[in-house]
Order: sequence, then C-alpha cells, then structure tokens
Amino acid sequence: MAIKSVLLGILAALFFSLTFLLNEINLHAAGDWVWVSTLRYLWMLPMIATLAYVPQVKANFRKVWLAIKDAPFYWLLWSNVCFVLFYVPLTWAAQFLPGWLVSSLWQLTIIFGVLTTPLMKVTDSSGVSHRLQIPRNKLKWMVIIIIGIAMTTIQTTGFAGFNHKFWFAVVAILIAAICYPLGNRQIGVRYADFNGLEKVFGMLIATYPTFILLAIIGYLRSGLPNHTTLLSTFTVALSSGVIATVLFFQANAMAARNMEVLATVEATQSFEVIFTVLLGVLFLNHALPTHIQLLGLLVMILGIVGINLTRKRRY
Repeated sequence: MAIKSVLLGILAALFFSLTFLLNEINLHAAGDWVWVSTLRYLWMLPMIATLAYVPQVKANFRKVWLAIKDAPFYWLLWSNVCFVLFYVPLTWAAQFLPGWLVSSLWQLTIIFGVLTTPLMKVTDSSGVSHRLQIPRNKLKWMVIIIIGIAMTTIQTTGFAGFNHKFWFAVVAILIAAICYPLGNRQIGVRYADFNGLEKVFGMLIATYPTFILLAIIGYLRSGLPNHTTLLSTFTVALSSGVIATVLFFQANAMAARNMEVLATVEATQSFEVIFTVLLGVLFLNHALPTHIQLLGLLVMILGIVGINLTRKRRY
C-alpha cells in the first residue's frame, strides 16, 4: 500500500509537470497568454462537475453551493487570490522563461505555504483554539530550497543581464507563489470540513466570472484562440486540474493513517521539477541545465523532500 501510494504521487507529479511544458509550447506557437491562462479554468469547471457523478468520488457539491451563498464575498476574494493571481502571472512569465525554470521558481510556493501556517487554528483537548506556529524545524529546509533555486537561476540571470522582461517574469512567479498558498489556506481554514474536490469546485465557481471577463479581454486582444491553444489548455486542465489532482488526493487518502508514508507522498512533488527538465529536453530540444543548475536542482529537491519528511512539532 505504501509503495502504491508513493507511485501514485510520482505519477501525479508527472501530470502536474505537463502544465509547464504545454504552456511553453503554446506560447511559442503564438498563443495569447491571456487565453492560455483563462481557458484552463474554463475547461476545468465542467470536468470537475462531472466527477460528482463518479461513484468513487466523495464530494458534496450542494454543500459547496450553500457555503458560497452564505459568504459570497469571502469566496470571491480568496478564490481569485488563489486561482487568478496564481495562474495569470505564472502563464505570463512562461513567455520569457523556459518551463523547467518556471517550475523551479514555482517551488517557492512551498516556502510561502509554510509561512502561512499561523493562519490556521487548531482546537486542543480542552476545547481551546489557538493558531499554529511556523514549525522551526522546517526553516533549515526552507533555506536549502532557496539556495537550490538561486543556483538554478544564477547563470540564467547572468545571461539575462538587465533584461527587464526576465526580472518581471521572476517577480510574476513570486506573486503567484505567494497568492496560491495564501488563498488556498484562507479557504481551507474556514472550510476545514470540505475535501479537496469540494474546495476546488467552490473556487472554480467563484472565479468563473473573472475568467469569463479575461476571455473577453483575450478576444479583444487577439480574437478567438487558435487550435493549439484550445488543445493544450484542454490537456492542461485534464492532466493537471483533474487527473493529477485525483491521483494526488487518492495517494494522500491511501496514506492517511501512516504519517511517515503521507509525508513521503507529499515529498513526491519534487519530481515535478525533474519531469519538467526531462520532458523539455526530450520534446522541446532544451539544452540540459549546466552543472551548477543541475546541482541547484538537486539541492532544491533535497530541501523539498526534507521539508515534507520533517515531523511536525509544536513550539
């Protein structure tokens, strides 16, 4: 069971990595980044809604509708932070950076995810609730991740020099890496009884008006999306938004009663970077990263594995 759950986690990482590869292909094929960032989520809602009719999927979407009706502004605010302010900057940045570098910089979201820990409250045995503290035993791994990311970008930045688009792209990914865990945590804290699919469905409903507005902007900018954009965004929505999500949820569910295995499953997200590099070399004719960049990737992966395998402690 443990091996199977870890393998499912690795397979999920493969499907997640397709996002970076397909976005790069799309944007290099003259796809409009507005359409690329919008269509993924327009495709995802009907896909996720269809899962409600799968017997093995446990999701109460009626409960989600009632929650949105009860607190519409809360859902609109934090869902847009989590989805729109995550994927729009990430897609825009993909115009100027190779997919593997976008994937590497994106791992900063792990650090910001840890930093949002104080947003969560737990109730102890006496019924008193208190906020969680940032786990200090994870700080060293956060530093290692930052060092690894710096090593992967050092030669690229040297090549980019004062290219403002490169640096704007880095800032855009930084914004995405902050907004995704922030919005996700805010929804998760208030709706802790929702499972992953229920949260995703609710956030899709709340952000759909924004993505429709972005689709209108995309049409005014460049007309209707081309066939490459339609196909690639559909594939990203299916692979990353549905298949990878379901696989990762299933892997977590299988390991839920064993914290060590669960931590290992969560650490499989480090394979996302590895797959992005390999797929870029195989299908996009990317040059292999330099020795320093490869070393940086290894250091970063070490940090990701370490931060997930570190046992949670209370201070």
